[in-house]
Amino acid sequence: MTEGTIKTSKYEIIAIFREELRKRTEIEIFFNNTSIVTQLTRVDFAEFHIQTHRKIPPGHKIRFLLH
Repeated sequence: MTEGTIKTSKYEIIAIFREELRKRTEIEIFFNNTSIVTQLTRVDFAEFHIQTHRKIPPGHKIRFLLH
């Protein structure tokens, strides 16, 4: 069974992403009934960056899954 946790605190999410960047964890991003798997390339105090060649449309709800 798969278990997950919903995080809403910006600072908690950034802390998790920093740890996952250190471990080179893959991140799967879901949007518009499609998904891409990539890796985090940078995380700072307000945002994170990923490496992808696909366009992610702005203004849409996006879900993340860390592998």
